[in-house]
Amino acid sequence: MADLPDKLYYSIREIAEHTGVEPHVLRYWETEFPTLRPKRARSGARTYRRRDVEEIQLIRRLLHEEGYRIEGARKFLRERRQPQEAPDAAKTRQDMFAAQDRIARLQGVREGLREVLGLLAAMKEPGAR
Repeated sequence: MADLPDKLYYSIREIAEHTGVEPHVLRYWETEFPTLRPKRARSGARTYRRRDVEEIQLIRRLLHEEGYRIEGARKFLRERRQPQEAPDAAKTRQDMFAAQDRIARLQGVREGLREVLGLLAAMKEPGAR
């Protein structure tokens, strides 16, 4: 595996040389792993960033060294991105304040709407104005 030069974007050829994964396999992995989505240049060529390279190296390790199948590796990456919160975990103080703030704002909106409805009802009455 070749050393990766320090730059912003890399071509699929550079990534293939660095990771030891053939370009056709990289293109296939893009269809199988939603976390692997390189940008496209105006010409349509794939442009990989360093984080894409790290993702490719992780996928390669999972599939080739740790024995995962594609579905298992996909599940591993999905769980890594979205850590599961314990069902009985208490809300943080910040979450509780945010919820109370939302409730207070909704109550304010509700009161404002009732006031508008009252004004509209008064306008409908005969002889109003």
